Amino acid sequence: MTEPTTRDFLIHLNQSNFQAALDLADDLQLDKDLVYKAQWTKRIIERGSQLQSKDVDLLKRIHDDAWVISQCLDVCVNEPPVQQQLLDIAEARIQTLTAPIIESKQLNTPNAAHDLTAQEKTLLRCRALLLQYKDRLNTLEKIWPSLSSTTHQHTGDASFATAYAQFRDSNMIAQAIEYARSENNMALNALFMHHGSNVLPHRLFILSQIPETADFTSFDLPHVTHDHEDTWPEEPWRTEKDVVEQEWVQALIQVQVPEETEYLDRLKGGIETTTYPTSASVIASWYMDRAHAADAIGLSSNALEICRCARVMGVSGMDEQVSEYEWLCKYIYQAATSDQEDTYVDLEGFRHMSSYAILEGLLSTTNATTIVDDMLRLALPWIAVAKKRKHDREPKEQEKKEFLLYRWLLDPAVVDAHLDWCCVVFEHSKPTIAVEDRIIKDDLELSRLVLAIVYSGNGSMEYLVRLFECLPIFDDIDETSNDPTDMAAMIPNATSAMAIFTELQSVGAFGLTQMMDTLQNHLGSAETLARYNASVPLRWYLEDQSVEAQRQLCVRMSSQAAGGVESGGIKFDRDDDWRELLDDMLRLKGDGQGVFGKLDNAEILEIFFSSLLRCGRFKLAKELILGSNKIMDITKAERLVIDAEREFFDNATSGNMNAGSMKQAWECLKILPPTTEIKKEMDLIEATHRLIHEYKVQDRPGITLMPIQIRQSPNRLELISKLINSKTGMYQRHEQVLELVRTLGYGNDLLAKVKTLAMLASAALVEGDYMASYKLCQITTTAAINKDTATHHNKAYYDQVSQSAWQICFNLGKVEAFDDISRRLDVLSMALTLSPAENIGDVLSVWRKLDASSPSQIALAQLSATNNHQDQNPSSYHSSEKGWHGLLQNATKQWKLGDLLAAGGTGEQHEARDGDAGAGGGKRKRDILRDTVGGWLFQ
Repeated sequence: MTEPTTRDFLIHLNQSNFQAALDLADDLQLDKDLVYKAQWTKRIIERGSQLQSKDVDLLKRIHDDAWVISQCLDVCVNEPPVQQQLLDIAEARIQTLTAPIIESKQLNTPNAAHDLTAQEKTLLRCRALLLQYKDRLNTLEKIWPSLSSTTHQHTGDASFATAYAQFRDSNMIAQAIEYARSENNMALNALFMHHGSNVLPHRLFILSQIPETADFTSFDLPHVTHDHEDTWPEEPWRTEKDVVEQEWVQALIQVQVPEETEYLDRLKGGIETTTYPTSASVIASWYMDRAHAADAIGLSSNALEICRCARVMGVSGMDEQVSEYEWLCKYIYQAATSDQEDTYVDLEGFRHMSSYAILEGLLSTTNATTIVDDMLRLALPWIAVAKKRKHDREPKEQEKKEFLLYRWLLDPAVVDAHLDWCCVVFEHSKPTIAVEDRIIKDDLELSRLVLAIVYSGNGSMEYLVRLFECLPIFDDIDETSNDPTDMAAMIPNATSAMAIFTELQSVGAFGLTQMMDTLQNHLGSAETLARYNASVPLRWYLEDQSVEAQRQLCVRMSSQAAGGVESGGIKFDRDDDWRELLDDMLRLKGDGQGVFGKLDNAEILEIFFSSLLRCGRFKLAKELILGSNKIMDITKAERLVIDAEREFFDNATSGNMNAGSMKQAWECLKILPPTTEIKKEMDLIEATHRLIHEYKVQDRPGITLMPIQIRQSPNRLELISKLINSKTGMYQRHEQVLELVRTLGYGNDLLAKVKTLAMLASAALVEGDYMASYKLCQITTTAAINKDTATHHNKAYYDQVSQSAWQICFNLGKVEAFDDISRRLDVLSMALTLSPAENIGDVLSVWRKLDASSPSQIALAQLSATNNHQDQNPSSYHSSEKGWHGLLQNATKQWKLGDLLAAGGTGEQHEARDGDAGAGGGKRKRDILRDTVGGWLFQ
């Protein structure tokens, strides 16, 4: 067996056969440190930061102190006890190495000559570094819970070894700034506690890096006693500094690295240093700066907390700041929940706001439920504060700050839209409540406020009564006072609540009492009007109203009492209600000083009956008008009845007189005996019923005719025309149509009758019923000739009558399809009878065409017509002989007429020369025609 060699030792060492290598080292008398170092290096590679205590024990076996110290300085592990074990090993070794140096070089004596070698300096630096690392390890163990979550959140690595590697060499000032900015209060407080010598000179700057949004109370903050800052509680990990930590020793052993030196100089240049400890004023300024910084970015609540914290920390003079920030926060957070667009304001802006603007903001979200609490919790305390404000832009407000509250209550936005708020406030200001619990404590001001509000707004009766019930009663009144008592005379031009309130400032208890008595009377009248939905603002009672204004109010009261025509009087369904309404209307007249004082009783009665009728209370109206206790003249009653009927008629949507408004119009007329005017209205209703409901006459195709259109029609015969043209065979019922014309308002008007008959004859002509048209022409002509001379009309009127009659006769006579020549001649004769002179030629032209027929045909036609007349009505034969057929009975005359037609042609007029003789000489052709056919034709 061969002897082991050094080569064998190296082979085992390279193959990590550490026990074999140790055995060979014993045999070969080799340094075992080689084995232990190799084993340590392998474990570092394999386990890294996961080294355990048993691994660290290897270092104890190594005798190379410098190597062990370097390993302990380099290695960082995750287990704090293991890391502590490493540092303890290194510290023991460094103590051994540096103790002789310290003693030999007299490093405990600052003034001694110190000549250190490079190696000695390195060892001393290692000693200082190990002390620092041990302190930092203790600190990191304490703050690690606060760091692990943050580190993992931002880097994904929560390794203690990594954190320690960074923390042990970091600059404490920079580290403190980082903790402040990240709001890590636990870590920052630990630095102040255990590394105060490094960070406390920069404490105020470091703390100023805390974000304004953070909770300042969770950090250690400066504390003041009297006029100086209190010392901070410090607990360094070692009670005494090591010799190598002394400044003069550090100056000897420190290695100047240019990059590090530049960084530290730049860092210190941007960091403010504050004397430790410093004066109370410096600390107070720091707190105020932090509060202002938070306030500047809209964090007024944080600024308030900072000021409160300063007060707790013993800083004096913070009460005013706290108070201002408290009111600023109340203002901001009250206004922020309202509809205001811009609610941000800082303390400086708040100081320059008027006290009233702030009060508005404080009450911007109030309502009827919360207003009392808001008044007691916000408004009244603010008014007390406002009295002491230095930054008020409204000097007048400083004289009597209660006017801030009065001004808010009298604001139109409150009086007009939120009168219920005022009611609640005044109800909590009644004299029956203890003064300290009242919102408005001055009875005189309470009276003025109520009077100003009720006489300037337009509130409901409920609120007005509630306000009145809040008024105080003054016991001790000086009746000899010169106070004005007539409110109407006192405030003629004051319309707003504030203006009235200002005017009332000069009125004392006596005058206010008189005004409150007047208010009670006004409320009585207002309550009556309110029952009938006819309320008017109370200021109306203070003004001198015209007769027309009182009349309009009276009409409004009576008409709205039953809801008007549209509702049909559904509110009052009992006659007693209406009688009570009448009593109230007359009562409001009073002795001439009431609401209707300028109206006559008769006029009030008319207004009442008009409303009564329009609401369909016909039975009661008839009883009051025609009963034993009638209270109205029949003539006035007739006018009111017709007016009401016309309103029903005009509002009707259907022409059916048996339903709806038309039925009410008919029943309204039946209240009184049928006078001439009432009969006309009844006729119109009947005519409307027939036209719209029975005959279905339309305004336009598909559009129903409305009753009001019939009344407003300027020419109702156009409606008759629509009826005749739209309803086939209507011409066969000419008597019904004539009756319809009469009831439409034309009565026995001749022109209307003739025009209607002409339309009927025309309709028959269009339908081809020539015989019916012929008969209607006869009736038309007879009516036109037998005009009533008792009625006086001008010539134009009768010309229209003749025009309507002759035109339809002429139109029928022209129809060649009408083969009854005799009747055609008959209607042409009718036309000649009534036509004006300038149209004779047109008629005769048609006659000439008939003349072209053979005489035998004419004679036969005449004979046939005569026989027909005799067969049908013998008595009419003689009549017709003298009438229309007389023109055909004289053949000679016929032929002379024919000659005349042949010669004269058109019936033009020629003037005869003087002295001219002969047949027809000197005569017009019309005169010749008159001589030829007889004068009857031209009567």
